[in-house]
Order: sequence, then structure tokens, then C-alpha cells
Amino acid sequence: MDAGCQHSNSLKIDSEKSFEALKFFFENSSLIHEKNWLSNNKIDLVISDVASMPLKAASQLKLPSILIGNFTWHDIYSHLPQTKNQSILIQSLAEEYSHANVQILPQCHLDNKIIEHKREVGFLTNTGKNIRNRLEHHLGINSENKTLVFIYLGEHGTQSVTWENLESIKDCQFLTRDPIDHPAVTTIDEAFTYQDLIASSDIILTKGGYSTLSTAFANHKPVITCERNDFYEFEAIREYLQKREIGILINDRQFYQGDWQEHIKEALKLTVKNKVPLNGEIEISEIIRQMLS
Repeated sequence: MDAGCQHSNSLKIDSEKSFEALKFFFENSSLIHEKNWLSNNKIDLVISDVASMPLKAASQLKLPSILIGNFTWHDIYSHLPQTKNQSILIQSLAEEYSHANVQILPQCHLDNKIIEHKREVGFLTNTGKNIRNRLEHHLGINSENKTLVFIYLGEHGTQSVTWENLESIKDCQFLTRDPIDHPAVTTIDEAFTYQDLIASSDIILTKGGYSTLSTAFANHKPVITCERNDFYEFEAIREYLQKREIGILINDRQFYQGDWQEHIKEALKLTVKNKVPLNGEIEISEIIRQMLS
């Protein structure tokens, strides 16, 4: 239901291709089709994360709508290169978002002047179980004296890191669910859930996406993340991590070179418990109940 962004690797956005995809989406999407679907299925409330068109469709049918997201695509596209040449697309996003009855802002959010009514809530979270003993048995390792680092970079660009440099960090065991083909990193299959792997690790090393951050903090784990200068959401994430002292930032060069040892030592000194609001999903369920009553 939206164009998202096109990536050149796990950290970089391809601005030109992103605007091409956004233009294609607006030219080929059908507001009438969405309105018909909402009507035919007797929908009472539209909740979006974070597509803009469903909000406009709901408004034209006089249905209430909620946008749940710490950013909008208008925020992101407005800060990409070539924005000045794409004012019509940017304005189209703003117009569609303006139809939301309320935007629910989880932690680490960007503010905007497009949507009038907003409600801030805690992180939307998934807690896991600490299964470290089971994990060690499965891997055939003893990590008692090692720091367990869970790596999540997503589907794009895992080949861009110099993984062999991690071999020099002897006091760490690196785990991932990403397709990283190097002996320095152990890839875990779906026998272990994403949430349990985070709950069982000491530190989470990630590209700084919302879902990973919220899951880490729900399980009281500090994070190490790299700068994402072209994705405007990271402005809010950077400020949040630094202000609350729950994460360490790495510059691009150090990140790609696997120069992580000192940052891992710094992250081990951080605490997360009781530093961030959680239970956003509980707050949201009450907002939804009120809107439907």
C-alpha cells in the first residue's frame, strides 16, 4: 500500500529509484478500488503503518482512521536528495496523510505539522525468553565468558561489512539470522525466534530500524548502531539513544570495517531497564477501543 524506499545496501537509500517507485505507485494505485474494498467488507476503522492512501480512502467514506508510526513517508522523502524536483509527489503524500484522524507516535518519533491530532505512547514491543543455555547447547559452545552479540542488518547489503575483521574480537560470539556467509558469524535458523535471540544476547548490533530497537529495549538490551544519514528517521533515533544513554553509535567507516571492539566494551557499560517507556501496544488498544465505542 505504499512505495517504501529503494535501497542500494542495508544502510543507503537510492534516492532516484525511490522517487521513481513513488511516482509509479501514485500513477498505478487506485483510490476507488480501496474505497470499494472498504465498503464491501463493511470496515469500521482503518489503521495504517505507515501508508497514506488508506487514510484518504477512509476519510472519503467518513470512516475513522489511525496512523501508527514513528515517521511518515512524507518525512523521509522530504529529506532525500532531489526533493526540490519532486514537489508534486511530496505534496501528494502530505495531502493523503492529512486525512488521518490521529497519529499514534511510539518512542523515537519524528513530529510533523501535517496531522493535527497526535498521541505519544511507549514502544511497541515483543519480549522474548532468555534461552541462552539452550542456545549454547545447540551451538556446541560455552559462551559463559564471552559477550554474545546479535547482528541484524536486514536483507540488503550484508556483504558490505568486512566480516573477517571480527575474527580478532576473541571475547565475543557473533550470532545472526541474516544471510551472512562467514565463519566469524554464526547464522541461526528459525528454530530460535528473533525475540528469543535478542533476549538471550548481551548486545544487539543493528542498522537502527524501529522493530529491532524496540525489541532490544523491551528485553533490556543496549544497542550498537551505525549512522543512517540519508534516512531521516535516524535523526530521532540518534537523539533518543544519546539522551537516554541506551545505545552506541558507530560511523560508517568503522561499521563497514567491522571495527567494533571498543564500541562493544562501551555498550556493555550501559543499562536499559526502566529508561524507556514500553507497553505502547496496550495504550494503543485502549485508543482503538475508545474510537470504536
